[in-house]
Amino acid sequence: MTSRRGVALLAALWLVVAIATVALQFSVEAHERRTIGLLASERGIQRAAALGALALTQARLEQALRVAPSGTNLNVASLRASDPWLDADSTYSGPVLVDSMEVDVQTRDLGEKLNINLINETEIQTFFSFLLGDYAKSTQLAQSIMDWRDADSLPRPNGAERDAYIKDGMLALPTNGPFREIEEIRDVMGMTPEIYAVASPYLTTHGSAQVNLNTAPVPVLRSLPGMTDATLNQILQMRSQGRRIQSVPAIFQNGRGGRPLAGQLASQAAIVQLSTRATVDTRQLELIITSRVGPQAPPTKLVAVIVNRRPQAVVTYEQW
Repeated sequence: MTSRRGVALLAALWLVVAIATVALQFSVEAHERRTIGLLASERGIQRAAALGALALTQARLEQALRVAPSGTNLNVASLRASDPWLDADSTYSGPVLVDSMEVDVQTRDLGEKLNINLINETEIQTFFSFLLGDYAKSTQLAQSIMDWRDADSLPRPNGAERDAYIKDGMLALPTNGPFREIEEIRDVMGMTPEIYAVASPYLTTHGSAQVNLNTAPVPVLRSLPGMTDATLNQILQMRSQGRRIQSVPAIFQNGRGGRPLAGQLASQAAIVQLSTRATVDTRQLELIITSRVGPQAPPTKLVAVIVNRRPQAVVTYEQW
């Protein structure tokens, strides 16, 4: 009799343990599903907020294109009439409220950068040569970047293709296509962390190759086709005097009766060559939009490019 009771008690204990185990498993699965559901819900909310911030910023940019500037400062109004997106980096950057949710928007003028996927080998070489002061190193980098971009597997004399990367035991291999993000150039043969740190602020993979003569930094300007030291100095002098460059031909004039700049003979071909790559106003903006529902939630980032197609501000690129 006692033995039967012991067996029954043991069976009951095992049954309790089994029920508790199953209940715990259900609890864990329910918690995981709830967590997944919350994360999906947060991502959805954050994506919607980011898209809302993009739409609001796009509307503000389009209003600037459609509505004539006003104010008591006639000089500022005149500048904004010629370039409605003037100082977009500061004017259209900052927090944006989307249904009481704060979304961060950072705006950049793509005319201040070089698109590493669109500039040619000579421009890349000129850019790195100006930055590094090393012709041999800049030639290697330019040819290695072109080898990474082009569709063939034939290395240039100072470049590198897949075989060279494999021989050096490098983990990343050339894609024989355009760079998706600027961070990818860190994997190019010959690129060092130090060179990347110096060069990356001037480079992008978005937008066109059009450079804004009124805002672009010196290394970007110097890489333009047809740009000489004399032309560069004239641009910087005009900018330092607060004079806005109205057109590419205006660079080659002294501003007094339209006479040619002293000591400089600018052929029509040189002006045309520079005009193909240069602009004098803000044409393209890159927006980096970051949304987060709470301090513990992983953020959602949206990168968009908006182009000035007056009177419209058109979104030409979006990437999450």
